[in-house]
Amino acid sequence: MFPYDRVEAIMEKESIDNNLLLVRLQQGDEKAFQGLFKEFYASLCLFATHYLGDREEAADIVQEAFLKYWNKRADFDDYRKIKSFLYVVVRHACLNLLRDREQHSRVSEEWIADSEQEFRNQVMEEEVHRIFNHAIDQLPLQMRVVINYSLDGLKNSEIAEKMNLSEGTVHAYKKEAYKKLRISLKDYYYLLPFLLFVSR
Repeated sequence: MFPYDRVEAIMEKESIDNNLLLVRLQQGDEKAFQGLFKEFYASLCLFATHYLGDREEAADIVQEAFLKYWNKRADFDDYRKIKSFLYVVVRHACLNLLRDREQHSRVSEEWIADSEQEFRNQVMEEEVHRIFNHAIDQLPLQMRVVINYSLDGLKNSEIAEKMNLSEGTVHAYKKEAYKKLRISLKDYYYLLPFLLFVSR
């Protein structure tokens, strides 16, 4: 687990012009909303699935959370507050759904009322995945495919076979991708374990 305050500090360094995006969102710009949705949807679904264990239910809750934000978009004066709002709304909806399930008696109240620190840790973990996956998405296509296969646990020989490449080419792609990721993630020192994994 990584301290939540590290994530907050790092997020301030992101290159996205959040102030401009915030203004566009407040004005009801649908393209800006689509960008926000794309940025956080996957990590919010993963976050909700941790609670519910059901991807479809998680996706429904996340979509409802975005709708609630959209109806209140003019109330937000800080881009970071949008992220916090979405996570809090999703968490509350998940807990309410767990309470309403027929088997709710088997869900302990102590677990339902988990600590604020645990909630922050979960949010941080989703942010780590979001940041890392965003960096991978910026890689050239072939490198991106190689890295994703590597993250799925495939060996160089297996990747080479799937992509009809030589093992040497796969190794070269991984080496170059590692260099690019190391540069783009230089401020995100806590992602070092991921970089070490993909460089193997």
